[in-house]
Amino acid sequence: MTSPVYVLVSIDTEEDNWRPARQGITVENIRELPRLSRFLEQLGVRPTYFVTYQVARQRWAATLLADLASGEAEIGAHLHPWNTPPLTEAFEARNTMTMRLSPELQASKIASLTDTLTEHVGIRPESFRTGRWGFGPETAAALIACGYRADSSVTPFKSWRLYDDGPTFVGAPLHAFRIDGRGDARVPVPDGPLAEVPVSWAHNRTVRPLWNRLFALLNGPLAVRFRIPIIASRLHLMREIALAPELFSLSDMLTLSRHLVEGGLRHLHLFWHSPTMQPGLTPFTKTSADVERLYGTIEAYLDKLTSFATPMFVTVGTGARALSGLEVGDGAGRGV
Repeated sequence: MTSPVYVLVSIDTEEDNWRPARQGITVENIRELPRLSRFLEQLGVRPTYFVTYQVARQRWAATLLADLASGEAEIGAHLHPWNTPPLTEAFEARNTMTMRLSPELQASKIASLTDTLTEHVGIRPESFRTGRWGFGPETAAALIACGYRADSSVTPFKSWRLYDDGPTFVGAPLHAFRIDGRGDARVPVPDGPLAEVPVSWAHNRTVRPLWNRLFALLNGPLAVRFRIPIIASRLHLMREIALAPELFSLSDMLTLSRHLVEGGLRHLHLFWHSPTMQPGLTPFTKTSADVERLYGTIEAYLDKLTSFATPMFVTVGTGARALSGLEVGDGAGRGV
C-alpha cells in the first residue's frame, strides 16, 4: 500500500537573462508556458508559477499568465531584487541576495512586485519565493506586512553562504512550518502568520536524525572551507539531492523521494525555472533535445513516484493550508 503525499510543482517564472541584469531584459521564454501548462494538466499537476516583476510588467506575458491562472494554476510572486524597483542599491553581487538589503528596501521591492502582479495579471499573490534563495527574517516580516500567507524560499540542508554571502538553511525542517519574521527563518514558530513550504532538498541517505546531523556537520563552515562535502560526494558517501530536474537525475530524485516518504514527510516539492523550457537560455537545456529530455524526466518521475506514494497534486497555497494548518485565502492565485 502506498503512502498519500502532497506533491507540489513550482516554476520560477522569470526573464530570459540567466545572469542578474538590469539592461537588455527579455521574457520570450514565457511563450513556452502554454505548452508546459498543457503537459502538466495532462499529468494532473496543479502548478505554481512564481512570477518576477520583469515578466509581470509585460502586458502580453501578464495576459498569458492570467489565462493560465483561470485553470488549475496558482500565480505567486518571485522577487529578483536586482531589477525590481526601487533600484536605489548598488548593482553588485551581494545585493542580489534579498536578505542583504535593508528591511525598508526589501519591503519596498516586495510591495512593487505585488502591486505590479495585481494590476497586470489581475491576481494579488499570497505565495512567494525570493530569487537566489536569498531569504531572511526581514524578508519574512515584509511578506507578512504585505499580506502574504506562504513562502517557499527555504532549501533544507543547503547553505548559500559561498554564493555572494547568501543565507544558510542547514538545520531547517524538511516539513512545512510557520515563522513570524522576528527570528531565524529556519526556526518554527507555532503561531507564526507565515507558512514556510520548503522545496525538497536533502541528501542521498535515509532521513533519520543521525544522518541529518552528519550531513549538517559535513556542510558546516569549517568543513566547507576544507571541501569536505565535495570529497564526500565524489566518494559517494553522502551528497545533496533536490527535486530539481534541471540538476539531478531521475534516479536521484526517486531516491530522495523514497527516503522522504519513508521518513514520514507529507509533501514533495519539485521545482525548476521557466527559461529552461526554451533551449539556449540556461546551462541546463542548450538544445531542443535537452528540453525534450527534461519533459521526459518530469513525466517519468511523476509516473514512477506512484510505485511508493499516492500523489495528491496541490499548489503552494493549497499545500500551505493543508500542511501547516494556516488558512490561506481563496484568492491565493486562484490555485487553492
